[in-house]
Amino acid sequence: MPITIFYLFLSQMMLFGIIRVYENQLYLYRLTENHYKAQTLLAYTDYWLKEHNKISSPENRIVPASLYFEEGIVHCVADASGKVTATVTLQNAYSETLVLEILSPE
Repeated sequence: MPITIFYLFLSQMMLFGIIRVYENQLYLYRLTENHYKAQTLLAYTDYWLKEHNKISSPENRIVPASLYFEEGIVHCVADASGKVTATVTLQNAYSETLVLEILSPE
């Protein structure tokens, strides 16, 4: 009888350990997926800002307050030095921030 209880205890510990490993793997997958989506939206925002400001002067820069996508929203805040702080917020509340620099033509 004690051997059976000990065997059940060890098998339960092994089962909980395996479940914990899979939980951690799933969490890491979701985190990686969210990071990929956020970086994609930030890269597109960088491209959009550079394309729309190719020929504009620093005084006439076009910086939208927000860009809306199916996956989330990118909020942009410009400062006087030509840098734009872009903050992406995905639908599941994951958020990342990136400082972009719009180069003006000389």
